[in-house]
Amino acid sequence: MGEKDQPRPLTTSRPALLSEGSDYVFREMIRELVDFAGRLQEIREAIARAMGLTPPQYNILMTLSQMGGDVTVTDLADRLRVSVPFIVTETRRLDTLGLLEKRGDPVDRRRVNLVLTQQALTALNDIAPLQVRVNDILFQTLGGRDLKSISRVTHGLLGSCDDALNEALAGGQPGR
Repeated sequence: MGEKDQPRPLTTSRPALLSEGSDYVFREMIRELVDFAGRLQEIREAIARAMGLTPPQYNILMTLSQMGGDVTVTDLADRLRVSVPFIVTETRRLDTLGLLEKRGDPVDRRRVNLVLTQQALTALNDIAPLQVRVNDILFQTLGGRDLKSISRVTHGLLGSCDDALNEALAGGQPGR
């Protein structure tokens, strides 16, 4: 039996993720998810460049636009799963570009609210036709039920990422 024919150790033990005792389909799904995530990142980077922004700046503007209203630095950091200092640095740059305003919270002076400027709203409106074309192409194989299913599944997967990351960082040593 050659090296290629050697049985590989399983990468999951959950029966629902195995097909006839093999994790081949599971491994392929992981590879395709990683490939999709990389390509999606490339697409977002291209749209950011079309706006004259860095990918993190684009991500911040898109997220603030989606969240609406006054958003705190901490709320934004939590939503983007990044550190508060990272948000402070990037929002300072967006403020300098005239795309973002930082306003003190009238109730809690320790809080800073982030608000998109009219310039940012105009830039987001201007880039929307490109986003529509890109998303229509990218997701052309999905129907309404697919969207709901994928949304539910990705929400669940993201919810388990922190525990999985902690396990990976522990190096497989329980309780570490």
